[in-house]
Amino acid sequence: MSWWIKIRQAQCAFLLATAGLCFSAAAQTNPLVLPPSDTRFVVDDEAFESNSDKQVEQLAKEGKLIDYSYLAEHVPLERSELPLSPVATNQLNGPELADALRRSTVAVGLRYQEPHSKKWRYEIAATAFAVAPEILSTSLHVMTIDPEMMREAQAVAVTADGKIFPITEIAATSSRGDTCLVRAPGLSLPLLPLRPGVKTGEKIWCMSHPDGFTYMFTSGEVARISRERNDKKTAPGLHVEVTAEYCPGSSGGAVTDGAGNVVAQVSSINQYSDTDSRDARMVNGIVSARTCTAAEEMIALTTHGQNEPVPLPAPLPHPKHRLPKTSNP
Repeated sequence: MSWWIKIRQAQCAFLLATAGLCFSAAAQTNPLVLPPSDTRFVVDDEAFESNSDKQVEQLAKEGKLIDYSYLAEHVPLERSELPLSPVATNQLNGPELADALRRSTVAVGLRYQEPHSKKWRYEIAATAFAVAPEILSTSLHVMTIDPEMMREAQAVAVTADGKIFPITEIAATSSRGDTCLVRAPGLSLPLLPLRPGVKTGEKIWCMSHPDGFTYMFTSGEVARISRERNDKKTAPGLHVEVTAEYCPGSSGGAVTDGAGNVVAQVSSINQYSDTDSRDARMVNGIVSARTCTAAEEMIALTTHGQNEPVPLPAPLPHPKHRLPKTSNP
């Protein structure tokens, strides 16, 4: 190989390396700009959470956020009847259904204090969807203080376009169904119909925010319909187990049929391995049961009736001051 060829190869290698560095720097400073003809909903989770965090902190400074403890103590004794949208019959294709659910779904932003800290933190923590004007449905545990995670909390509804609406009231509650209806004044979103009677084997879809991955759209089937008791004092709630994927952060998400009717609401994930199953039998591998609240439980909360109280964490016991023991002479 001649010296001239070696020089040309070295020059080419240098130019390629320089171009790579320039491209890398440009990619970091100049994000890809999509053409105006691209109408897809593109999620930027970091920007979505950061922007809502800034707005929430401003609302906190203005005193417009309501503490969970206040909401729990002021749940109305009786709930009012709410008008619901009629059940839809027009079947939608996948992209149409995803767009429809996104327009009616909000992220629940949680501003909270850790158990032993006065500092406030913020995160996208759960999901909710519109069922009546200014009314959202979500899981009751989303609106309940978890003493292991927080000493106090405040919640907001964050729409897909980043608008913030403080949650100011828990209007209806059901601990049996792990569901509640909350009020967000000024919020105006397309309402999702509630449809009872879903059957095992039906195809279903879910819109939620698993682990902060906002507006995740998944699908599956109804695996079974079941009843479950929280304790011996309450009647069993009606549940729907599904195969659609979701994880923490999805609580309160809508589970719908192909027409966009809500047939269930994300509630919990139960995982069993080895001898962790309820009857202590051996389980080969890991079994996940994705349990949702049936639409019948949510529909009941839109009728006139009595609300169940929202549990508040018991105060920590104060240490007892003991007098020093005296010894007899």
